[in-house]
Amino acid sequence: DALVVLNEIDRRLSIITAIRKLGKDKTTDELHVLHPMIAESRWLFGPEYESSEYIFNQQMKTAVEKIFTDVKYLTSDANYKKRPDLICLPDSTVGVTGIEDIPSDQGLVKVRKLLLIELKKGGFKIKREERNQAHGYVEDLLKSNLGVDCQITAYVVGDSIADNLTSPTKIDNGRGTLYITTFDQLVDTAERRMFGLRQKIASRYDDV
Repeated sequence: DALVVLNEIDRRLSIITAIRKLGKDKTTDELHVLHPMIAESRWLFGPEYESSEYIFNQQMKTAVEKIFTDVKYLTSDANYKKRPDLICLPDSTVGVTGIEDIPSDQGLVKVRKLLLIELKKGGFKIKREERNQAHGYVEDLLKSNLGVDCQITAYVVGDSIADNLTSPTKIDNGRGTLYITTFDQLVDTAERRMFGLRQKIASRYDDV
């Protein structure tokens, strides 16, 4: 139904507007405000992430637990037992989701693709230290129990980026890719996609 699709597009455009505003506000609580909004809007990172296949399973829990429980200064309000896919750090939150695959020759469930999103606090400038830390997360996950076929795409998102950083960065011969982006850059691409889609659908049903 065209009206349902147009309403969904308008809802997404409202989310984009909210993220653009909140990403610049230094008082924004990324744990309770930004992260839930973005975690439920994986379409911001590309159409391929809209799938309901994205999950957090026991295999990923083991890998994430091993890496992030060793992180110094892990904040105590994370309630890690209830939300193992959401890790709270002093200046950011990290979310992890993945897609499972069942190879026909083995019949064992494997994680085929993993999406890691690290959101910085509102008004935060991403520097080399933050880039290197996220790079380490990806390296550790690639060396974990997720298997050699797992592909990891990671994003570090903040309000601004230091001039001496480049993006994207390929890790372990391309098995991992790390993107450094701003909230504005993230929503700009999605906004253009939504406006273009809305225009196409509206013109197709303009007589309805």
